[in-house]
Amino acid sequence: MIDRVLLAVNSFANSGNALQYMQRLQGSISEVIVLTVIDNTFALSRTGLRSDSDECNEYPAAQREEALAEAQLTLVTQALKQMGFQVKSLLAAGTPIEVIPEQMKLFNCDLLIISHRHLSSLGRLLNTSVTRNLLDDIGQPVLVIPR
Repeated sequence: MIDRVLLAVNSFANSGNALQYMQRLQGSISEVIVLTVIDNTFALSRTGLRSDSDECNEYPAAQREEALAEAQLTLVTQALKQMGFQVKSLLAAGTPIEVIPEQMKLFNCDLLIISHRHLSSLGRLLNTSVTRNLLDDIGQPVLVIPR
């Protein structure tokens, strides 16, 4: 039995395959930590700004990004709870390549489950693959779910 799993999601729309696979793991996992990482530039709640601050209104893109991340985290968490998993949800600010290993260590996770987007050759040149970097750097087992 796997004690604790970190499920890294970056959008609810793209988490469908991961959720389908999680159904197959029912009964073999004690706890799931659902993690969504947002870039520091979009992490208003983590900057110390009060929600009623006038400055918050100056960053509508950050407000939308954080609200979307919180909504997706809620949807994935609810779906997993309905499947019978014990779930904790976490919204963290930073880069996934740094935050995911930190949270794996903090929560003493046995396994990372992450979805993988298929980038074109040009896309791989322009965007780093979080999954590929984690596979190279993380010390725990990683289960990659294709989208």
